[in-house]
Amino acid sequence: MGIFRRRKGGRSAGGAFVVGRLWNDVALDAAVEAVEEGYLNAGLVLLGETHRDPELRSLRLDALSRAAVGRSQGIAELLAGSRDRADILLWLGRTVIDEAWVIRGGGFSGEAGEDRFKMFFATLSGAHEPLMEAARLRPYDPVPWESMIWFALGMQFGRAEEDEIWEEAVSRSATLFSAHWARLQALSEKWGGSHEEMFSHAREVAASAPRGNPLTAMLALAHLEYLRAEERRLVVENKMMAYMKFSMRYFSERVVGELKEAERRWTAHAAAHPRDFEAHHLFGAVFIREASTHDLAARHLRQVGNRVGRGAPWSYLGDPAEEFAAALRRLRIPLPGPGAG
Repeated sequence: MGIFRRRKGGRSAGGAFVVGRLWNDVALDAAVEAVEEGYLNAGLVLLGETHRDPELRSLRLDALSRAAVGRSQGIAELLAGSRDRADILLWLGRTVIDEAWVIRGGGFSGEAGEDRFKMFFATLSGAHEPLMEAARLRPYDPVPWESMIWFALGMQFGRAEEDEIWEEAVSRSATLFSAHWARLQALSEKWGGSHEEMFSHAREVAASAPRGNPLTAMLALAHLEYLRAEERRLVVENKMMAYMKFSMRYFSERVVGELKEAERRWTAHAAAHPRDFEAHHLFGAVFIREASTHDLAARHLRQVGNRVGRGAPWSYLGDPAEEFAAALRRLRIPLPGPGAG
């Protein structure tokens, strides 16, 4: 296992929440637990069921790769004698990416130490070959290219190279939720882009997404990213009065209006989608920031049960389970009991 510590999706905040499992998929729950215990074939079975569903494939790959951190060598050993190599190669490449980011740790671009960066780059470079081979074996599959967005971001590719990878992904699936999330991150200021580029992408996505698709939540994500960046900057600069004014005045009529419109494009015609829980958390987290939209925040956060992710949006404020619990209390939503979920 080396430097990798097992981070099982489990209960937190007094046992109320299942952390790190943002899905409603009993089979995936079982497979994640099996993979965490070293039974890798369980993951391959689930990936093999997703060849015709990029959204489900992306979600399951994300979950199974995180569960397999520290076991990439074991995944590589599955290639021996395998007839269907594409799933294994895809899983291997994405797991190596996740292992690299664990080595790098948290923080923004340029904040990791030199030694950690060297190990990060050395590990991350091992993801390229399996992902490209997976893409060659299944040329219609957008999911290897979605993973390549994260690879390119970590390897600090130039914008032209990032744009080429992005075009490969969206040419295969124009509405892949996880690909748009990755692209938004790549365009954000914290990873070398700009607030303007990030918002341009998010607003275009929100306007062009098919009605009933949770992809419109990219606009909520962009606002949360911007709020985090500006509030962090003001704290670092010790401008606490400016921080308070910014936070209090941010949600103008225009901002609230565009968020409500994006939310309506999804919820007025919503059909079940693998990424529903993530979109509910994003809209809930942005709407709770403004008193006039607490009803919308509550509507979304009631939809996720006891499931909360490890990352955005709640990790932007602190421990995700604790911040989510605080949000529910603020909205007067009862916390789920220890036996829920």
